[in-house]
Amino acid sequence: MSSLLEAILKQAQGLSREEQLELIQHLTEQVSTQPETPAKPKRKVTEFYGVAPNLLSGIDAQVWVDQLRSEWDEREGMFRQ
Repeated sequence: MSSLLEAILKQAQGLSREEQLELIQHLTEQVSTQPETPAKPKRKVTEFYGVAPNLLSGIDAQVWVDQLRSEWDEREGMFRQ
């Protein structure tokens, strides 16, 4: 929850019951008249085909992952010393 929303809710608590109902009515009308924003379409995995060609340069994926993990372990060891 944003700090702005928290501040508004605190202020709303100080209103009388009638004022709170009026606020709810106003917000409901405001939201219902606004056009809905369409959901962002999800991307398909096939759209990324060829985005990073030769990324592994012919290296087996598992070998590449193992090398990467060992590099991380080396870096972590350097920072811990």
